[in-house]
Amino acid sequence: MAPSFARSTSLPSSPTHKKASYHVRSVSLPCRSHPLISNLEEQIQAVRSWGANPEGSSAWIEAGLAHIELLQIALEDFLQLPQTQDTLRQAASVDQLLDDLLQLVDTYGSFVSTILTLKECHSNVQSAFRRQDEARIASFLKSQRNAEKEIAQLTSSLRGISKCRHLALCSDTKEIEITGIIREAICTTAFASMAIFAGVQTLSAAASSKKSFGVTRSFKKLAISYSLKKCSTGEEENFNTIKRFEELDECIRFSECLSERVFRSLINSRVSLLNITTP
Repeated sequence: MAPSFARSTSLPSSPTHKKASYHVRSVSLPCRSHPLISNLEEQIQAVRSWGANPEGSSAWIEAGLAHIELLQIALEDFLQLPQTQDTLRQAASVDQLLDDLLQLVDTYGSFVSTILTLKECHSNVQSAFRRQDEARIASFLKSQRNAEKEIAQLTSSLRGISKCRHLALCSDTKEIEITGIIREAICTTAFASMAIFAGVQTLSAAASSKKSFGVTRSFKKLAISYSLKKCSTGEEENFNTIKRFEELDECIRFSECLSERVFRSLINSRVSLLNITTP
């Protein structure tokens, strides 16, 4: 039996969003009133509702990662149900589900690594900005933009999974329903992850844009001038640069933590599914 990671459910609270204009597919699963089945459907809907109200802020990205982790925890719990396991042992489409989960695991593993690279690049950029060292700023910005390109590639890699394509054909109603809701959980995770990756890339691009580096005064003097409302137009732009830095700092901080947790929860989901089919 493959090992899994211990999981944590102490997630940060997320804002309440309006109900999405679409809803999770209704399925007549065995014992559909079972709380674990209801919870999985609710978590799928929660992720979709979050995605239906895109904001692109660091708080929105944080909420999305938290929702994805809860969805994967709900999926893992669903995979522990006896009727789920009995059906999946003979399901023809399990290999495809395993492949999709593996791609999500690989993608999040790469995302965690890229976030660490982005963290280092952004820290170096800020250090050079404080010193008003234009040569070092240019060098570190190049590295930061390379990290942004890597995130864009990760976003593209999930396009196939995010579309709920048909699974292997089968005639068993239970198999269709159970594999269907698992497939929904996977493609919803992929679609939401694409939005999160794009959001991180956008925040980083805003902080690394050429417009952000019209350096005129030191951070300390700039902050004093702004607090006294004595900033010139150029100084206000520099203050906005600091705000973009802070927004990206916050995004990187929780993305590093939450993406690692999503990564581990995805591994747990895949291990649970793999163990069902492994004698």
